[in-house]
Amino acid sequence: MGKYSSYTGRPDQQPKTREIHPIWRGVGFALIVLIPILSYFGALVLFDLNKQYHWLRITPDMISPIIEPYFYIKAGLTLVLMFLLFAVFSLFSFALYQIFAPPRYGPYDVPPVQYRGKRYKR
Repeated sequence: MGKYSSYTGRPDQQPKTREIHPIWRGVGFALIVLIPILSYFGALVLFDLNKQYHWLRITPDMISPIIEPYFYIKAGLTLVLMFLLFAVFSLFSFALYQIFAPPRYGPYDVPPVQYRGKRYKR
C-alpha cells in the first residue's frame, strides 16, 4: 500500500447480500393473490347469510343505483375480511418465527446488561 493509494482488500471477498429465498417470494405472491379472492368470496357468503338471518339491517343509503345494488356493502366486507385475513396470517407467521427461529443470543454472546440508571433526586 503506497502513500497515495488506498487499501481495497482482497478481490475474492464479496460483500454478503441478504436475499430472500425464492420460495418465500412465491408464498408472498400467492398470499397477495389469495387474500383478496378469499375475502371477496367470504364477503359473498356473509352477505347471503345476512339475507337469511338479518344480522344487520341494510339501509337504502347503502344501495347503489348506478353499479350493482349491493356493491358498497360487498366492497366494505371485502376490505374488512382482507384486513382480518392479513392479521391472522401475520400472527400465524409471528408464532412460527418465535417457535422455529434461532435463539436471540448465541453461545458466545455476553448477556445483556441490566442497568436502569441512577434514580433522579431533586
